[in-house]
Amino acid sequence: MANRCGVKDEISYNLTNREALLEYLETMSRKQEVIALLFELEDLDKWFAIYSPDIICQSIQGLLSIINDVIPKNARLFPISNGTYSIIFSNVNIDKVVEFAHILRSLIAERKNRISLDEPDFRLCIGIAKGYSKYVIPKSFSALKYAKKILSKIYLLDIDDDEFQKHQQNNIELSKIVKDAAYKGNIVPFYQPIYDNKLNKISKYECLSRLIYDDKILQPFDFLYIARQMGFMRSITYSVINNSFKIFKDNDFEFSINITEEDIRDSNVLDYLSNRCKKYHINPSRIIIELLEDIEFGDDNLVVNNINILKNMGFKIAIDDFGYANSNFGRLIKMQIDYVKIDGRFVKNIDTDPISYKIVKSISMFAKSVDVKCIAEYVHSEAIHSLVLSFGIEFSQGYYIGKAVSSLNN
Repeated sequence: MANRCGVKDEISYNLTNREALLEYLETMSRKQEVIALLFELEDLDKWFAIYSPDIICQSIQGLLSIINDVIPKNARLFPISNGTYSIIFSNVNIDKVVEFAHILRSLIAERKNRISLDEPDFRLCIGIAKGYSKYVIPKSFSALKYAKKILSKIYLLDIDDDEFQKHQQNNIELSKIVKDAAYKGNIVPFYQPIYDNKLNKISKYECLSRLIYDDKILQPFDFLYIARQMGFMRSITYSVINNSFKIFKDNDFEFSINITEEDIRDSNVLDYLSNRCKKYHINPSRIIIELLEDIEFGDDNLVVNNINILKNMGFKIAIDDFGYANSNFGRLIKMQIDYVKIDGRFVKNIDTDPISYKIVKSISMFAKSVDVKCIAEYVHSEAIHSLVLSFGIEFSQGYYIGKAVSSLNN
């Protein structure tokens, strides 16, 4: 079987194919625990966009050769997919495998001092799991997923097979629910009011996706990660946009719609927003596009350009969850943002936590200095709302103001 580099998976230093991996695991006793170290070459697609395939493939061969030279005798190296490989260990302590993972990353890091400037500088992301042969590979993929989110890029998934099996089964069931809901149109917007602190009235609503299942209402954090894996995010975005426009065509409220990084990078989504405005006769100035705060802007300026396109159409722009993760005050100026939504993790504690108090106050002061309006999220009590008012924050949102509801008539 040929891979992306145009060479066979069965390369000269005992790197065999995926079928061999399955056969190898099947030869093991069902009662024999093994350890899988799964590593991925980070940003492989980006390197292919810079270097020729021949250079990429030669570099991968050299890197795998280095790894093969240091693999213990009781371990074997297998390809999983392009840029992803597994090392299977037997009869070894898990601590030794974790130690080996750190050595491996160090060796690859040192390699960049020896390669020419004409070669890519690969880095590894590593997931480690222990278990019986049936579960060890899926568990190592779960570990790799977590590894991508942490600084060390090495993650040991410490979970037994029974617990993992339950987690795996829950995800399978949730996948069925999401698929069924997506096809039946049961992923719908709910509407949470936003209070204008100067006009003393509700002036806007945020459109929030909800999944309706057996009379239950699932929140986004319950199902969106599965929806993203299954490729339903775009259809959910379109559904929320269309259904929200239907609701707001008959009133004068402003309303906000959450947009993911995939959405803001896709010109089709921009065209769809423009199309809905024309279809439902809604002025774009009534619509706030909420960008997730951790959207990567990159060096291609595509996100900024598309934001400018939306602004030129008349849409307003907000950054959601501002104050957490990758906050950048310079972004407010660069993108001519209209609103920042101050992260509720800080707002909800401003009456008890001095640090949260200072963060919220600082954000509101800076926003005023650059003529950006603030919306405080998680305003859950009168005490919080009073402090928000004292900061001069223009809008409040949270349970104290009102919960998200399925209809504006609720």
